[in-house]
Amino acid sequence: MKKLLLILILALMNTNAIAEWTAVKWDHEDGGLTLYVDHATIRKENNRVKMLSLTDFEVIEKNETDLFSSRTQNEFDCEGKKMRQLYYALYSGSMGKGKMEHSNSEHLKWMPVKSGSMEEAMWTIACGKKA
Repeated sequence: MKKLLLILILALMNTNAIAEWTAVKWDHEDGGLTLYVDHATIRKENNRVKMLSLTDFEVIEKNETDLFSSRTQNEFDCEGKKMRQLYYALYSGSMGKGKMEHSNSEHLKWMPVKSGSMEEAMWTIACGKKA
């Protein structure tokens, strides 16, 4: 299990250097962040799709404990309009760079994708659907 986690972390760290992050536009109230996806990481299997995303956080005043970005692998249920997080890592630098401050590879529970949310914007891309 530890080897699998290490391989996953190294793979996600290495894909940042070659990833082609595309900014996702959606009407949101979250503000202060930019969402990116890497279309090359979209993997479809039946009604389920896995995809990597990156979120850059806007930072107004820098503190030593600030986190500037996160990288996430999500799985989407295209027919059921649900998603779950498979992995995330939080970074001290923007665009998934800097020191990895925290990560988690526990699969979270399936959650419904809410209309107008950042998750719906990702679901739309991953599943090739219209919101």
